[in-house]
Amino acid sequence: MIKIQRSRTTDRLHAGFTGDGLFVKLTGLAQARLSNPDKIDWTGILGDWKKIKPVLLADSFGKCGYCEAPTSAVAYGDVEHFRPKSVYWWLALCVDNYVFACQICNQMHKKDEFPISGKRLPAPRLPKVLPKTDRALRKLVGAISPDPATANEVELLTAWLIEEPDLLHPYLEDPEPLFAWKAIESNREVELVVPERASPRSRRAVDAAIKYLGLNRETLARQRYTVYASLKNSVRTWKAGDPQSLEHIYYLCESEQPFAGMCRYFARLAGAAI
Repeated sequence: MIKIQRSRTTDRLHAGFTGDGLFVKLTGLAQARLSNPDKIDWTGILGDWKKIKPVLLADSFGKCGYCEAPTSAVAYGDVEHFRPKSVYWWLALCVDNYVFACQICNQMHKKDEFPISGKRLPAPRLPKVLPKTDRALRKLVGAISPDPATANEVELLTAWLIEEPDLLHPYLEDPEPLFAWKAIESNREVELVVPERASPRSRRAVDAAIKYLGLNRETLARQRYTVYASLKNSVRTWKAGDPQSLEHIYYLCESEQPFAGMCRYFARLAGAAI
């Protein structure tokens, strides 16, 4: 897992998830919540978050935002709600709550799980009847969900981290200082592990990634080993005096490449200036 940069320019964002398009969606969401607070119907414009998928896909370089496996050859991938809409209904249309994820991480492992160590975010309070004036209505729905074109990531991180979520949000936190990796040569696997002298945050993040995202599932660990073996070979030839091998090490560590976070970890251990 690596930190991902959010697309925030209006020419990159889908028009339905920013500006007036988002206002229409959030107005419908608020009305749906007032009409049936126990079960929101996620159809129509309230459930068309697939339209934002190309943006998220580009953000994460065509990889799952959690496991870093490329999805184009094996699956369509999902618009994953980091905070599940079953609990955080008001963030169901929030682009800053979205992560592009493979179906295995999302549907088989994470599902609606969202463990926290802090205090649960309070839901926004809605009036019994929505305001009649455009200005008042915009103020109300603007407080429900931030517009991704104008959202401030520092403010989001400050507000949302009150929950102390165990899972890492790859857009808002940098996973690399918190994760470590271990090659198991006998099984030809690379596993995610807790770093030595790990902080409490690191331990929670690693444990949650393994338990709720399945980041140590066998197939994934073996996929990682294939890339690791290529990196290990390049490190060996680089240290033997081949400067071109260093270029390959850098290439494997680029954000666009599968398992870049793991590669950077082992490259740093080998002494490469990544």
